[in-house]
This record gives sequence, C-alpha cells and structure tokens, in this order.
Amino acid sequence: MRVVPVPGESTGSLISRLAHGQGLQLEELLERVGFGQASADPVRVRAYPSTTEMYLNEQGLEYLAVLAGTTVRALQEVLPSTAAVHLLKSEATAVWKWPWLVREGHLVPLCGTCARARGVRETVWMINGDRWRVCEEHLRFTDNERTGGELGLSLKLLPDTARAHQEREALTQRYGLAGRELFADAFQITVHWWTHLPGTPRWIRRARDAGLVARAVSTAPLVLMPEAAAVAEQLAAFEQADRRDARSRTRWLDGLRDDMDRWGVDFTVGRLALMDWLQRHSTPTACAVDTTGGPAGTARSVRPVRAGPPGTGGLWQARDLRLSAGHEQTAQPTGVMGAASCLTWQLGAPACEM
Repeated sequence: MRVVPVPGESTGSLISRLAHGQGLQLEELLERVGFGQASADPVRVRAYPSTTEMYLNEQGLEYLAVLAGTTVRALQEVLPSTAAVHLLKSEATAVWKWPWLVREGHLVPLCGTCARARGVRETVWMINGDRWRVCEEHLRFTDNERTGGELGLSLKLLPDTARAHQEREALTQRYGLAGRELFADAFQITVHWWTHLPGTPRWIRRARDAGLVARAVSTAPLVLMPEAAAVAEQLAAFEQADRRDARSRTRWLDGLRDDMDRWGVDFTVGRLALMDWLQRHSTPTACAVDTTGGPAGTARSVRPVRAGPPGTGGLWQARDLRLSAGHEQTAQPTGVMGAASCLTWQLGAPACEM
C-alpha cells in the first residue's frame, strides 16, 4: 500500500505507517532499510513514539525512498529529519539509528481531523518547534502529552484561546519575525505569572472548562494564551512608540496594571517579569546595534517584505517595527517559541529559578 508522507512528518512516523500499510511490524520493514539497533528493542520504539526519531545515512535514505515509492529529493522536501544536515555519516552500507532524543524540535501529533482527511487512521507524528501545536483549520490543540486523545483537544471548549492563536498569527503577519519575537516575550511573561500564581481563578476556570488538570505544565499553553496575546499587543505598542524614559515606562506599566487587575493577576508579583522585559528593552532603537547587514549604527529592524513561514508558499507583508537592541534573540521559522524570547526562564521551571 502506498503511504504518502505528510509535510513536516517525522521519519519514524512515516516508516511506522509504511510498515503497517504493508501488514508488517516495524522491525520487519526496518530490515529492508539497512542496519540499525531499533530492532533489538522494537517494543520500546513502538511504545514511546513521542520520544524518539529515526535518522539515516545517504544509502539508508535511498532505500527508504524506494520502499516508499518516491525519490530521495521528494522525501527531503517533506521530512525534516532527512535534511542533509541530519544525515548520518556515510558508510559502505545503509545505516539507520533511533536515538532517544530528537535532534531538532519535538514530536507532536498531527491534528486527528487533518489525518482523517488524508485517509490516515493512525497517529502522524510531526517535527514541531514547541511541544504543542494548534491546527487553525480545525481548531484542535495537540501536544506530546496526547492531550485531547487521538484527535486532539477541540478549542471550541476554549474560545478565548482559539481567538488568541488567531491574534498570534495576525501579529506575525503584521510585523514579521519581530511579531514572533514579541509574542514569545509575552508568552514568557505569562509563564512567569502562571508559575508564581497558578491558582489565578481565570486559569483554573479555563482548565476545568476543557476538562484539564488546572496546574499541569501541559495545560499552561492552553490557559495562558488569551493573556499572552493581550500582553503581546502591549509590547508591540511599547516598541512602536519607542519612548523609553521613566515617565513613559511608568505610564505603560500602569496600563498593564489595569489589565492585570481585570485578569486577577497580582501586580506586585507579576511586575517582576515586566520589569525584566523593560530592562532588556531599555535601549532606544536609534542606538541599536546593527544585526541586519545595514549601515553601522542603524537599528535592528524588520524588512517591509519577508519570506512567509514554511508551507505558506509566498511572502508576508510586514510593517517596519524596530526592536530595542536588548532583544538579542532572533525567531526562527521552525524554532521553539521560547528560544525567540529575550527572557531566560522556561515553562516547567520552578518559581525559585525564575
């Protein structure tokens, strides 16, 4: 049976589906791909598909292409882990490995509705920057904790979160990669709030509305998104205004204090993350260090037109937005959201480390 790879799918996911399509166990198909070690412990590979990925050398990739009824080039266009940078050292024979750590990104299930539309009746594991992803088309949330079961969690249970993801995409469309960076900062700020104030009533209520464990780390991306989207707009407004004197900063903080009071987030605790962000964004853009290849002394800036994210097939139109030089991180199209933030803490870290 022909098995068509999904763009962004993990190599391990494809070869598992390919084996099942032929009525074979995974290790039986692997014997046709070359030499490796997974067949010594196939039960573990099958039991933990979210923690391991398959990598091949050039010869192994050629064998896989033949078995899949396609070409090496076609596989490399859709399977991230078959890119040249991830190929194993070439040997005289076809070789593959299943390390228990994905080299780049995380393994997250494809939205179950998307899979069904492709005629796929098993989980398709995608290489993803974060441990979770949102299907904008079907409004489903999936993560490597299998939240929401095989299909994923319907965001119809969390309409505010669904709108927040649309606002996140709108910010990226408006400001290009700078929009991604500012949303990453906003998400990190709300992560700080949630970690220190996990009992905030609105986050507890959202979790319960969706049938989730309120204080679980895997729940946080779902319950924090509405506030993260609102904070991202405030961060963008601050950068756009480019007024960083003490009076402007105080006025900006007062505006956020009003929002936080409405959200039920303790400002005394929450301001710590905001002050950290302000300190890193205190340098006026006119003094910013050039990181775009422009003339010395020019500000770091988003070009008016930038290449769109993978799969969009075009360009996005982005407004010019100059970020302070203190924001030293650069968003990558397939990178982890937290890595695009200038704030250092991560979701899952204890409050004392923040």
